[in-house]
Amino acid sequence: MMPFLAFILEAGCSLALFYAVYRIFLRRETYFHLNRLFLVSGLILSFLIPAFPVASPFKTLAAATVIDPAASPLSPAPAFSPAIWLEVVYLAGVLLFLLRLGGHLAKLGLVVRRRGVRRFHGLKIVAVEQEFSPFSFLRLVFVNQGSAGASNLRRILAHERVHIAQFHSLDVLLMEIVLSLQWFNPFVWPYKKALQETHEYLADAGVIAQGFSSVNYRRLMFEQHVGARLFEFGNDFKQSQIKRRISMLSKIPSSRAARLKLLLALPLTLALVLAFAEPRAVAGPSGPQEKAVSSDSAVKAKIAQAVEEYAKLSTLTADLKKKLESTVDETVGNELKKKLEFVFQKRIELAAFLKKAGALPAGGEESAADLLKKLQEKQADAESQLEKTTDAAKKAELESLIRKIQQKRAEVAAAAKSGDPSIPKPEITLEKLKLMEDELTAKETDVRTQLGKIDDAQKKAELEEMLKKIAHKKENVKAKIEEAKAHLKDGAPQTTVR
Repeated sequence: MMPFLAFILEAGCSLALFYAVYRIFLRRETYFHLNRLFLVSGLILSFLIPAFPVASPFKTLAAATVIDPAASPLSPAPAFSPAIWLEVVYLAGVLLFLLRLGGHLAKLGLVVRRRGVRRFHGLKIVAVEQEFSPFSFLRLVFVNQGSAGASNLRRILAHERVHIAQFHSLDVLLMEIVLSLQWFNPFVWPYKKALQETHEYLADAGVIAQGFSSVNYRRLMFEQHVGARLFEFGNDFKQSQIKRRISMLSKIPSSRAARLKLLLALPLTLALVLAFAEPRAVAGPSGPQEKAVSSDSAVKAKIAQAVEEYAKLSTLTADLKKKLESTVDETVGNELKKKLEFVFQKRIELAAFLKKAGALPAGGEESAADLLKKLQEKQADAESQLEKTTDAAKKAELESLIRKIQQKRAEVAAAAKSGDPSIPKPEITLEKLKLMEDELTAKETDVRTQLGKIDDAQKKAELEEMLKKIAHKKENVKAKIEEAKAHLKDGAPQTTVR
C-alpha cells in the first residue's frame, strides 16, 4: 500500500477510536468545555500521531532484513496498480468535499455582500428576510428579525454571542477540513454531530449564565423552527437538537470525579503512538548464522532486483545521452544533464553494492574512481600513439578519440559524490571549449543545409530559431575560450573555466 494511503487509513482509525471513547465515557457528562477540548484534540492528534511515528520499544526488525537503499532505486509503481487507482478515487473525493466547503463559504460571502452588516447590541448582524434558523459564523450573526419578538431576539443573540466568544466557528472549519480528508470514514459524520452538539450545550449554558429565564429559554427552543438552510456550517439554533439540549439543561451537573474521564485521552494517545510506531532495527545474528542469512532467498532476490535495476539504468543512461546530444536548447540540456548525473550516481551506488555481493555484471563500473583511472590510462595511451604517428587520418582519429575520453571523464566526475576526495571535480578545459565550438559549428552548418532544402514556413521558422540559439551558444563558448587563453598568456597553467 502507498505510504500516503496508509497514513490516511491510520488517521481514520485514530479518529474512530477518539469518537468511541467520547461516545462511551464522555457524551453524557456536563463538563462541556472538557468535552470540546477532547473532541478538538482528537481531530488534531488523529493526524499528528501517524504523521510522526516513533521507534517502537516492542517491535524489532533484524538489520539483515533491512533492504539496502542501493537495492531499490528508481522502482516505479505499475502505471495502473490498484493502489494508484485508490489514491485517485480518494483525492477526487477530497476535491469534491473541498469544493463543497468553498461553495458554502462563497454563498455566505454573497449573502453578506448583498445584505450588508450592521451593529446591534454589540454584535455584527446580517439581517436576512429568508425564513431560516438563526446562526452565527465567525463574528457574524445571521438572523431574520421579523420572525422573532424582541424578547426572543435577545435570547437568540445571547445564544449566538456565546458561539462567537468561544470561537466555535474555528472548530467547525477544522471539522469540515477533516471531513474532507476523511470523507470515506463512517465515524467522521457522528464525530461532526458530537462536536456540534457540544457547541450547542455550551451556548445554552452560556445563555442561562447570563441571567435569562431557563423556562422562557426552553419555550423559545420549542417555538424556533428550522426553515430553509442558508449555510450548513454555521452554529445555529436547531430544533433537531432541542430534546437533547433541554435534557442537558435539566440535568444535574456531573461530579468532579467525572472530570477524570478526560484522562482517558492519555492512554488512548499512548496506545495509538505504539500501534503506529516503526519497528526498531537490531543487530542481526553473527558467526555461522550470519552466513546463512546472507544466502537466504530474500537476499538473493534483493541481488537479482539490483542486477535488473542496474540494466534499466544503463539503458536510461544511453537514452539520456542521445537526447542530450540532439538538443540545442540550453534549458532542456541542463535538465537532461541533471537527470544524467542522478542516474549515473545511482549506477555507481548499485555497482558498489553488486561488487560487494559478487554479482557485478560484466562491463559494470566498480566505482567512479576506478572508472576515472581507466579513462585516464586510455587517454594517456591514445596521446602516446598520437605522438608517434605521422598519418594525418590516424592523427585525426586519435584526436577525436582523446576528445571523447575527456568528455567522458568530465561526465563521470560530475556524477561522483562531492565529498569523495579520490574523485577530481569536473573541468572545462581550453581543449574541451574548442571541441564544443567545433561541434556547434558543425551543427550550425547542418541546420543551414536543412534550411536551404525545405519550403515549409513553420519548419523554416523553427530552424531559424534553432540557428539563433546555436549562435548565442557559440558566442558564450568563444568568450570562455578567450578567457582561458588570457589565463595562459598570464603564465598560469591551463585552468578550469567554471
